[in-house]
Amino acid sequence: MRIYGKNRYATGDFLSDLVKRGILARIKTGIYLLLQTGSEDTQLRNWPVIARELAGKDPYFISHYSAMRIHGMTTHPLNNVLMTTLKQKNKKTVSGITYNFINSKREHFWGDTAYWAAKQEQVRVSDPERTLLDGFDRPELCGGITDVARGIWASQKKIDFKKLGQYAARFRTKAAIKRLGFVLETLKIAPDLLPGLAGMIGEARDYVTLDPQGPKEGRHLKKWRIQVNLDPEELKASVWG
Repeated sequence: MRIYGKNRYATGDFLSDLVKRGILARIKTGIYLLLQTGSEDTQLRNWPVIARELAGKDPYFISHYSAMRIHGMTTHPLNNVLMTTLKQKNKKTVSGITYNFINSKREHFWGDTAYWAAKQEQVRVSDPERTLLDGFDRPELCGGITDVARGIWASQKKIDFKKLGQYAARFRTKAAIKRLGFVLETLKIAPDLLPGLAGMIGEARDYVTLDPQGPKEGRHLKKWRIQVNLDPEELKASVWG
């Protein structure tokens, strides 16, 4: 209104026209993204900030596959952004990217850190250790178990494995710990962490599939209470190859 020199209603009409012409993308009431004509660069650079704005004043952190992207665990195209929030929200699509909200209980809402998405724009994102546990808990939200394994391999120098062990001890599911232990052992990463992870599983009798998106078949590995429904050699080849 100040720059345009018109009242609220005239300014609203002007902004609506810019949206129709593809110059702006409406994020939510009063918040717009200035698009670069003929280029997705603006959207790709600004998606973390868009995510923050869609969360509004409610606690949130960018998580799962989207956090993997921020931490350099994957370079696959980003068509969906995932955020963990305390408040249930509806998904929203902005310029071809869909922003999804995963509702969390307060006791599970931890393990996030600040990330500078731009020089003056800070967002919240799950740290690498929490991101991996979320990935092993819900591989389908992170591109699949193979992508999570690639992520831990690619970022192993950045990971604080002591912190990862501490996080595992307080994580909400044993399934994540079982898959984490199996993958670390298979890829020969952080061997000192394995006894502690095996101890956390304790006397659990239930088995989980290594790949929850795959068939319930394959041998049962007692140490990690894992049903190995994905060939370990295939897993190693996809990570190392």
